[in-house]
Amino acid sequence: MKRLLTAGLLVTFGLSAVAAAPFKIGMAGFSFWKTPLDEALATMKTIHCHHLCIKDYFLPLDADDAQIADFRAKCKAAGVELRASGPLYISEEKTARKLFEQAKKAGVGTVIVVPFERVKIEGQEKTQNVESEKALDLLEKLVKEYDIRAAIHNHGPDMPKLYPTAEAVMARVTNRDRRIGCCLDIGHEQRAGYDPVAAIRKYGDRIYDVHLKNLHKADRSGGAVPGVGGALDIRGVFKALADVNYTGVCHIEYERDFGKNALALAESFGYYCGVLNGLGL
Repeated sequence: MKRLLTAGLLVTFGLSAVAAAPFKIGMAGFSFWKTPLDEALATMKTIHCHHLCIKDYFLPLDADDAQIADFRAKCKAAGVELRASGPLYISEEKTARKLFEQAKKAGVGTVIVVPFERVKIEGQEKTQNVESEKALDLLEKLVKEYDIRAAIHNHGPDMPKLYPTAEAVMARVTNRDRRIGCCLDIGHEQRAGYDPVAAIRKYGDRIYDVHLKNLHKADRSGGAVPGVGGALDIRGVFKALADVNYTGVCHIEYERDFGKNALALAESFGYYCGVLNGLGL
């Protein structure tokens, strides 16, 4: 706990940058997989991180109004705002509608999704999740009905048929309702052999959420590391986001050491704040 408090104090050196930048830095709910909500909020409060992307293990899709109100109250007490929810894989209207309905009640303006269809690929025995115009039709119907933006998450080279890159996302949605865009995972973009900075500059007006992470190598083998010391061009990412006037949240997604990663999250948040401070944004 002492190390976490020290990391939290170090964050304060970058807080002026966070306040002045056109976008915010928050935490992806997935970083807190296996961490109870109260503990996650306590960590965020300690390090002065004020934005959380909702995951369904914090707020189930079938939560009633009282549960949603209680969740919002806990977040507010910790100084945490809710601007996005997800990611969630969607193929059926019943599940997708629950996500949008919850987002509306929770006051969330963006849902992060992976619209898919389960099909059998020729020459293979098992079915797999693939990009689907049918699922996108459903998504488009719901963004119009609820007036909530949907950001499709790119999944990198390990899922080549399921939005591996920002380019793959945009190829599917460019001509659809503009409330459908991309949640750019900069780590998966880099692992797929693409430059996340270039993706931001090309698709910036349709990027509605960012999953912020760093990797020990800037290739397919890259694994999660705390923000500092990784191989990704974080400075370039932030500069590009500012240049395209991104006003959303960069949610830190640290995909390791689940349930015991509070220090790594604190160090990451402090590092990213420091990068912003160095840019003078």
